[in-house]
Amino acid sequence: MEKTEVVIVGAGPAGLALALSLAKFNIHSVILEKDLEITKDPRGVYLTHDAVRILWTLGLGDSLKEIGHEPLTVNFHTTSFVNSPFHILHLNGDKYWQTIPNAMLHIQPKLESAMREKVMAAPCCDLRRGCTVMDREQCGENIIVQYEDGKGNSQKIQGSFLIGADGKRGVVRKHFLEASAGIKQVDSAYRYDGTWVAANLKLKLPTPDTHPAFPLWNLGFTPEAVYDLFWPKGWHFCSPPGKPTAAGRFGPYEARMWRHEFAQNNWDDSMDAEELLWEHLKPMITHSKDKLNRPFPGGEVTYPLDCIHILRCRPYRFTHKVVNKWFDDRIILIGDAAHVFPPFGGQGIASGLRDAHQLAWRIALFQRMSEGSGTFRDSILKAWARERHEGVRGAATLTSLNGRACNEGDSFLSWLMRNLIWLVNHTHFLPKISDPIVSFETRGYKQVEDGFFSKKHGGGGRLAQIYVHSKNQTPILSDELIKSVDTVMTLLIVARGSGADLGAEMLAKLSADLDAEAQAALRTVKLERSVLSEDSIRILSADSDTDTDLRVYSPTPSRRLAEMGITVKKGYSTQNYMARFGPTAKFVIVRPDLYIFSLASNARELAECLDILRVMLRVRLG
Repeated sequence: MEKTEVVIVGAGPAGLALALSLAKFNIHSVILEKDLEITKDPRGVYLTHDAVRILWTLGLGDSLKEIGHEPLTVNFHTTSFVNSPFHILHLNGDKYWQTIPNAMLHIQPKLESAMREKVMAAPCCDLRRGCTVMDREQCGENIIVQYEDGKGNSQKIQGSFLIGADGKRGVVRKHFLEASAGIKQVDSAYRYDGTWVAANLKLKLPTPDTHPAFPLWNLGFTPEAVYDLFWPKGWHFCSPPGKPTAAGRFGPYEARMWRHEFAQNNWDDSMDAEELLWEHLKPMITHSKDKLNRPFPGGEVTYPLDCIHILRCRPYRFTHKVVNKWFDDRIILIGDAAHVFPPFGGQGIASGLRDAHQLAWRIALFQRMSEGSGTFRDSILKAWARERHEGVRGAATLTSLNGRACNEGDSFLSWLMRNLIWLVNHTHFLPKISDPIVSFETRGYKQVEDGFFSKKHGGGGRLAQIYVHSKNQTPILSDELIKSVDTVMTLLIVARGSGADLGAEMLAKLSADLDAEAQAALRTVKLERSVLSEDSIRILSADSDTDTDLRVYSPTPSRRLAEMGITVKKGYSTQNYMARFGPTAKFVIVRPDLYIFSLASNARELAECLDILRVMLRVRLG
């Protein structure tokens, strides 16, 4: 019988992300996908900041410009995006302490295609299309999966884990776990249930040659200016009066794609979705004035309807659900198989990517370590489930904020809160109030009880992202320091003095001393080398101007980046990275998903942190 380490059912973003994340640890996976080809119709279109960061970590950074574009605003309007927004959420700037884009409006088929290319190039990944999973059986410490391949032949494959990444109606949860383990999707933090009509539009530019009678040519409009007026940049939520609406461009700008969704809670199958779309859309693409509110001399102008091609238009039921249990023994659920979201926060695909990225290194622990008991496995997976439960709860909270604004409109309370926050944040002697997404990003998993980190030692937060460099090296993203190690965990040494910036000799001595302390602590605790070793130590200087040692990395200031032609966001600061550690941390144990396991201010605390890690991994001292 054929054997692998992990069998993944479903080649959507979550399943592909898991395979790529496992490959980083040389864990072999086979992905069984029912469809022969990628669904051409775009579904999810919005990726949040940390989802973009995960894709970057998986090696897709260079492909993102071909997949989508970075939106700079999310706009909230009354009735229509023709009306000026009553609130604008600005996405530019470094408020998430992340150097790469804060969001992405993408074309999902292009995203999946890019991910599949990475999977097919990875020696540890095997994607099989046209495969229908039929059954599974437990065989000791393994699972045997029976499936029908693309030629209709019955096949069997054995793996250590079976991952359901096959959607909310997929076979793994609905057929394998719902009856045997009672695993169902249930209501969660945001209770929403509604029917919307969702359409994908492909747009063309009118030109003086194709549409000579179009009245805006006489006012000096170019084809691009017409496009920008009728199909404005950014993402748009429109609230009552009128139907709640979510709309905006997606994909690369040159693709000229537009998503248009609106509530239709009285839907029945006798209705015509395209007829409802035109009825709803036409008033929004009809203008009587330009962007400066100057009236058009001839009155109302409608964007040429023959320049709008409907790729898809159909009703969808939008709801938020999450599983009551994330795994059963060696069968684990991720992505839409574990949770579904309404389209108000861009959390659907993002949450699936988080599931995968945060699960992969745990599976690597199971496969690499000599400790393989069911108790050990359950404790690690329960910690993952607790963290993901908190992550989904936070994602639902963020979704609900946009959902209420879209479905209910701008209430007096919302208006009052926005203005109070503005007043506080513009009063220099008052502490600033972060927006909810920033607060969620800063907090990470710190509130989770019994997560895989040391709460006593400041664990649970996420690393910020900046540029770093070593001697004679081009700046790299700080995430590469964590990505470059071969062990599961990374030990980051933070070399900083008590006052002014360190000189080269002092920095070299301090780095060597801290390195020696770290190696001594590792020898004492005796963790398995696959988890943490002296080879997984990285040294980061707090002094951005130090350029002395190939082994020591320093934060790269915006001044140096500008000299090299590297553009950074407004607010970029090398201090952001250190700020997540606090003022005294010298040793930081970092998980592969960029979350902090623990912070230590001295060698004694580091030994405590390593011992806590050892206990969590159930490793006995020799």
